[in-house]
Amino acid sequence: MTTDARIRRALTNCSKGEAGRLTLPTEIRELDLDALDDVVGFRDSQAPDRAVLLVPGTGEPTAVLLRAASNAVGAAAMCALCRTTHGAGGTTLFTAARRGAKGREGNTVGTYVCADLDCRHHVRVEKATAALRPAPGLTVDERRAGLRERAAAFVGEVVR
Repeated sequence: MTTDARIRRALTNCSKGEAGRLTLPTEIRELDLDALDDVVGFRDSQAPDRAVLLVPGTGEPTAVLLRAASNAVGAAAMCALCRTTHGAGGTTLFTAARRGAKGREGNTVGTYVCADLDCRHHVRVEKATAALRPAPGLTVDERRAGLRERAAAFVGEVVR
């Protein structure tokens, strides 16, 4: 099965039709899902308010379809997943419909995430810059592990 098909199948909170309409970036379609150990996020280039969060797990990764709020946060704010602090516009509220009947009834889970969904690279920043300020006092490996734990907890809220 192709990576493209595996990612679409991993989406837990949308219909097959919604999953099929997603535009997957080339970089994402080239991922080795069997070796995936980072949380991967991306926006749909054809529908920028639509995004995907792909979380590694034991076996197949789990993915959730996200919707971005129309406005980014207008002040400095911290991403709830990677704990990187961004300047104005660097963090956005993303919501995910819950899986199953709850989602069809309109129930959602939301959190503030890096607007570019590039948490996997932000946790690798060694030293703070003007644009990115990672959680202080933690190693890159600790930040990566924390990102995986918080992303898995968010996905757990969506699918429960």
